[in-house]
Amino acid sequence: MAADKTNLSSTMTVAQYNVLADKGDRHELARFVRQRFEERYFRPINSTPATDKHGFTIMAVCCLLIETLESFYQGRADTKGKSRKMFSDFFERDTALKVFGGGNAWFYCDIRCGILHQSEARNGWHIVRSGPLIDHSKKRINATRFIRELRKSVDIYAQLIEDDDVVWSHFKKKMQAVCGNCT
Repeated sequence: MAADKTNLSSTMTVAQYNVLADKGDRHELARFVRQRFEERYFRPINSTPATDKHGFTIMAVCCLLIETLESFYQGRADTKGKSRKMFSDFFERDTALKVFGGGNAWFYCDIRCGILHQSEARNGWHIVRSGPLIDHSKKRINATRFIRELRKSVDIYAQLIEDDDVVWSHFKKKMQAVCGNCT
Protein backbone atom coordinates (compact mmCIF):
# COMPACT_ATOMS: atom_id res chain seq x y z
CA MET A 1 0.00 0.00 0.00
CA ALA A 2 1.37 3.40 -0.92
CA ALA A 3 1.97 5.72 2.03
CA ASP A 4 -0.45 8.33 0.64
CA LYS A 5 -3.29 5.80 0.88
CA THR A 6 -2.54 4.85 4.49
CA ASN A 7 -5.43 5.66 6.81
CA LEU A 8 -4.62 8.01 9.67
CA SER A 9 -8.23 7.74 10.83
CA SER A 10 -11.39 6.26 9.37
CA THR A 11 -11.89 9.34 7.20
CA MET A 12 -8.36 10.67 6.65
CA THR A 13 -5.52 9.28 4.55
CA VAL A 14 -1.96 10.60 4.48
CA ALA A 15 -2.71 12.26 1.13
CA GLN A 16 -5.84 13.95 2.49
CA TYR A 17 -3.92 15.12 5.56
CA ASN A 18 -1.20 16.63 3.36
CA VAL A 19 -3.77 18.57 1.31
CA LEU A 20 -5.38 20.00 4.47
CA ALA A 21 -2.00 20.81 6.05
CA ASP A 22 -0.85 22.59 2.88
CA LYS A 23 -4.08 24.63 2.92
CA GLY A 24 -3.59 25.39 6.61
CA ASP A 25 -7.07 24.07 7.39
CA ARG A 26 -6.71 24.08 11.16
CA HIS A 27 -10.40 23.53 11.80
CA GLU A 28 -10.60 20.33 9.76
CA LEU A 29 -7.32 19.05 11.20
CA ALA A 30 -8.52 19.72 14.75
CA ARG A 31 -11.58 17.63 13.91
CA PHE A 32 -9.26 14.92 12.57
CA VAL A 33 -7.25 14.89 15.83
CA ARG A 34 -10.41 14.41 17.87
CA GLN A 35 -11.48 11.59 15.56
CA ARG A 36 -8.07 9.87 15.62
CA PHE A 37 -7.90 9.88 19.41
CA GLU A 38 -11.54 8.83 19.67
CA GLU A 39 -11.05 5.87 17.35
CA ARG A 40 -7.73 4.71 18.78
CA TYR A 41 -8.20 5.27 22.49
CA PHE A 42 -11.65 6.29 23.70
CA ARG A 43 -14.02 4.21 21.57
CA PRO A 44 -12.39 0.84 22.33
CA ILE A 45 -12.77 1.55 26.05
CA ASN A 46 -16.26 3.04 25.83
CA SER A 47 -17.61 0.28 23.57
CA THR A 48 -16.57 -2.44 26.00
CA PRO A 49 -19.49 -3.63 28.15
CA ALA A 50 -19.23 -2.36 31.72
CA THR A 51 -18.99 -5.91 33.06
CA ASP A 52 -15.88 -6.51 30.93
CA LYS A 53 -14.08 -3.23 31.62
CA HIS A 54 -11.03 -3.29 33.80
CA GLY A 55 -9.33 -0.29 35.37
CA PHE A 56 -5.89 -1.63 34.46
CA THR A 57 -6.77 -1.75 30.78
CA ILE A 58 -8.20 1.74 30.95
CA MET A 59 -5.08 3.08 32.67
CA ALA A 60 -2.77 1.32 30.21
CA VAL A 61 -4.62 3.01 27.35
CA CYS A 62 -4.47 6.31 29.26
CA CYS A 63 -0.71 6.02 29.60
CA LEU A 64 -0.34 5.46 25.85
CA LEU A 65 -2.61 8.41 25.25
CA ILE A 66 -0.69 10.76 27.59
CA GLU A 67 2.65 10.09 25.96
CA THR A 68 1.15 10.41 22.48
CA LEU A 69 -0.69 13.62 23.26
CA GLU A 70 2.35 15.21 24.86
CA SER A 71 4.49 14.25 21.87
CA PHE A 72 1.99 16.14 19.71
CA TYR A 73 2.17 19.15 22.02
CA GLN A 74 5.95 19.14 21.74
CA GLY A 75 6.20 18.19 18.07
CA ARG A 76 8.39 15.17 18.85
CA ALA A 77 8.87 12.48 16.23
CA ASP A 78 9.19 9.95 19.04
CA THR A 79 9.68 9.87 22.79
CA LYS A 80 12.41 7.26 23.10
CA GLY A 81 14.34 8.02 26.28
CA LYS A 82 11.95 10.86 27.13
CA SER A 83 8.88 9.07 28.50
CA ARG A 84 9.37 10.32 32.07
CA LYS A 85 9.63 13.90 30.76
CA MET A 86 6.52 13.45 28.62
CA PHE A 87 4.50 12.53 31.71
CA SER A 88 6.01 15.29 33.81
CA ASP A 89 5.33 17.90 31.13
CA PHE A 90 1.81 16.63 30.52
CA PHE A 91 0.89 16.80 34.20
CA GLU A 92 2.17 20.37 34.39
CA ARG A 93 -0.53 21.47 31.95
CA ASP A 94 -3.47 23.28 33.48
CA THR A 95 -6.03 20.46 33.47
CA ALA A 96 -7.83 18.43 36.13
CA LEU A 97 -5.02 15.88 35.77
CA LYS A 98 -2.44 18.35 37.09
CA VAL A 99 -2.98 16.75 40.51
CA PHE A 100 -0.88 13.82 39.25
CA GLY A 101 2.16 16.04 38.67
CA GLY A 102 4.35 17.85 41.10
CA GLY A 103 7.75 16.85 39.81
CA ASN A 104 8.18 13.70 41.90
CA ALA A 105 7.32 11.28 39.04
CA TRP A 106 5.33 8.91 41.28
CA PHE A 107 2.64 8.43 38.62
CA TYR A 108 5.23 7.63 35.97
CA CYS A 109 7.07 5.14 38.20
CA ASP A 110 4.21 3.55 40.13
CA ILE A 111 1.40 3.64 37.57
CA ARG A 112 2.76 3.98 34.03
CA CYS A 113 5.85 1.79 34.43
CA GLY A 114 4.12 -0.57 36.83
CA ILE A 115 1.20 -1.23 34.49
CA LEU A 116 3.05 -1.22 31.19
CA HIS A 117 6.05 -3.27 32.33
CA GLN A 118 4.74 -5.51 35.11
CA SER A 119 0.93 -5.39 34.83
CA GLU A 120 0.65 -4.02 38.34
CA ALA A 121 0.44 -0.72 40.14
CA ARG A 122 3.33 -0.26 42.55
CA ASN A 123 3.84 1.08 46.06
CA GLY A 124 0.34 0.30 47.26
CA TRP A 125 -1.56 2.17 44.52
CA HIS A 126 -4.91 0.74 43.42
CA ILE A 127 -6.75 1.33 40.17
CA VAL A 128 -10.51 1.50 40.71
CA ARG A 129 -13.53 2.53 38.65
CA SER A 130 -15.50 4.49 41.24
CA GLY A 131 -14.98 7.26 43.73
CA PRO A 132 -12.96 10.46 43.36
CA LEU A 133 -10.40 10.95 40.57
CA ILE A 134 -7.62 10.41 43.09
CA ASP A 135 -7.62 9.52 46.75
CA HIS A 136 -4.11 10.02 48.11
CA SER A 137 -4.93 8.67 51.57
CA LYS A 138 -6.17 5.34 50.18
CA LYS A 139 -3.78 5.42 47.20
CA ARG A 140 -6.59 4.98 44.67
CA ILE A 141 -6.98 6.30 41.14
CA ASN A 142 -10.37 6.19 39.43
CA ALA A 143 -9.62 5.01 35.88
CA THR A 144 -13.11 5.93 34.64
CA ARG A 145 -12.74 9.56 35.73
CA PHE A 146 -9.14 9.65 34.55
CA ILE A 147 -10.03 8.74 30.96
CA ARG A 148 -12.90 11.25 30.99
CA GLU A 149 -10.43 13.98 31.92
CA LEU A 150 -8.08 12.83 29.19
CA ARG A 151 -10.87 13.23 26.64
CA LYS A 152 -11.22 16.83 27.81
CA SER A 153 -7.45 17.24 27.40
CA VAL A 154 -7.68 16.04 23.80
CA ASP A 155 -10.49 18.53 23.16
CA ILE A 156 -8.36 21.33 24.62
CA TYR A 157 -5.43 20.29 22.44
CA ALA A 158 -7.59 20.15 19.30
CA GLN A 159 -8.90 23.64 20.01
CA LEU A 160 -5.34 24.88 20.45
CA ILE A 161 -4.47 23.56 16.99
CA GLU A 162 -6.96 26.10 15.69
CA ASP A 163 -5.97 28.97 18.00
CA ASP A 164 -2.28 28.70 18.89
CA ASP A 165 0.49 29.11 16.30
CA VAL A 166 3.09 27.22 18.36
CA VAL A 167 0.75 24.25 18.90
CA TRP A 168 -0.10 24.32 15.18
CA SER A 169 3.58 24.27 14.25
CA HIS A 170 4.35 21.41 16.64
CA PHE A 171 1.30 19.49 15.39
CA LYS A 172 2.54 19.70 11.80
CA LYS A 173 6.02 18.60 12.87
CA LYS A 174 4.62 15.58 14.72
CA MET A 175 2.32 14.71 11.82
CA GLN A 176 5.25 14.86 9.43
CA ALA A 177 6.85 12.11 11.52
CA VAL A 178 3.57 10.15 11.72
CA CYS A 179 3.15 10.31 7.95
CA GLY A 180 6.81 9.40 7.46
CA ASN A 181 6.26 6.26 9.51
CA CYS A 182 3.61 5.17 6.99
CA THR A 183 6.19 4.39 4.30
